Amino acid sequence: MRKYCIAGLLLLAAIAQEGCIFEPRTPETPGGGTELYPWIVPNSSKDVFVNLKSGLASNLDSNYERSLDPAFTFVPSADAENIYPGGFADWTKTVELAVLARIKTLYLGERSVQFGDANMTFTYENEQVGLATYEGTYTITLSIGDGSPAVVYAGIAKFTIVQGTQGWVLSKWEDIQPSGANPTSGILRGALRQ
Repeated sequence: MRKYCIAGLLLLAAIAQEGCIFEPRTPETPGGGTELYPWIVPNSSKDVFVNLKSGLASNLDSNYERSLDPAFTFVPSADAENIYPGGFADWTKTVELAVLARIKTLYLGERSVQFGDANMTFTYENEQVGLATYEGTYTITLSIGDGSPAVVYAGIAKFTIVQGTQGWVLSKWEDIQPSGANPTSGILRGALRQ
């Protein structure tokens, strides 16, 4: 018996001398593949809009959440304030993310947002060191996913973007007025706030 123990120990010592008996493999990407809506490092202020778009479209919230300043606030236009008086006074990043979660629960189909025109050009653009302001149209399109027509929210808004320690983030979304016959994002936000 002792003879087998010594032989076993010699065998283990020989294997250990050679290194690991298992071959290392290349690690897999988390989630099982490439991310459908990758995060873009916001090196420019307009990168925030790209991340907000992908954050709304994705079933995950991370791109949208990372695009908001910790002190984010939303200011409604007069139409939304008239329907939901006082409902926006304490709008924070936490409230915004709760509304986003409700949107993703209710609208299981395609969700998209366009900021500015098709080229992301706004009526007014003011980019400075550490601060950028854009004013122009936006269109949010939400589909329930059952084949029924999508719901559209549109308006003219002023977006204030600041440069933080991790890049640019949206600090303030201020709806100014509706755009066409569609309700503004304030109507959507007011209806979904709990």
